[in-house]
Amino acid sequence: MGNRLFAQKFYPMNFLLTFTDEGIPENEVAILNPIYLPSAGFERVGDTLYINKQNKEQVMLSTKQYDNRNEVLLTYRTVADLKIFRERLQEYQPKLDQTDAHTYQATFKSLLIKFMIAEDTVIDSKRFRDIKFLLVYDKGQKFPFSSDNCTFPMTETYPFQNTTWYFSAKYNRSLSSSESNDMQLVLGKEKTAYKIEFLDDIHFKVTYTDPKKKAHVYQSTYNSYKSEISFYANSYEWADKDKMGRALETMPEKYAGADSFFYDPKNFARAAGTARYFRFIFSKSYRWLYHINGGLMELNTQEFKEQGDTKMMTESMPRREDR
Repeated sequence: MGNRLFAQKFYPMNFLLTFTDEGIPENEVAILNPIYLPSAGFERVGDTLYINKQNKEQVMLSTKQYDNRNEVLLTYRTVADLKIFRERLQEYQPKLDQTDAHTYQATFKSLLIKFMIAEDTVIDSKRFRDIKFLLVYDKGQKFPFSSDNCTFPMTETYPFQNTTWYFSAKYNRSLSSSESNDMQLVLGKEKTAYKIEFLDDIHFKVTYTDPKKKAHVYQSTYNSYKSEISFYANSYEWADKDKMGRALETMPEKYAGADSFFYDPKNFARAAGTARYFRFIFSKSYRWLYHINGGLMELNTQEFKEQGDTKMMTESMPRREDR
């Protein structure tokens, strides 16, 4: 997997995934994450150093303990351009103050977060850009992602960013319950009519060919954490268009009555290659499973069958013309 995913670009939120305190001695603060970093193409040199053998990028960790506080300093030595990274620093939550051209930080009573873009480093005639991430926090501090036993649990988050896949979708009645339906996406490298590109840490793009052989491109956002990925489909962007290019009204799937995908999964297969088909796929949260031997990513979700009033429709889009 590492060979296929080398040269991953880290984004500000990814820095929290690169280290962990799960399973370490009580007198230590943290080590580099032995699950996430190999998934991003890095090989372990030690608990505090990982190196990407293909592009020579490095991730280094140093920690300190004070009477009541812990300090984590992570250095990422990258060959990537930092334009998008700098843009993400402006969107980081909690909001960071830019104290100078290369420093962004947020200071609280029990917490300090700081990103520092250092001068470039040249190694064997190769130029690297150094990013330093400093986290100082009170001992015993808990974050939203913390567990009962760990401040920084060992995440299994997959680095989707900057990867491209072809995919197929199946939607069937669940074998375990007649009232449930199962959705499955299989992402792989073998070419299909549908392609998904994870452009960065939050944006993705889908390219597909409709039944009339017309190509379409749609973009939206996603979020991935641990073994779950959630897609957010903008109904305007993923709607059919009128002759003027305006988005036509879209009926929520649960209000489509007997034609609803919920009511009869066969309706989903019949709609293959339409905006409705992809809008339905990319408005859900999935559990993902990577099959390392086959190089396939499997996304699965289950939902209860729903029916509703077919008269309930969105009113903010122009009505579809009769054809």
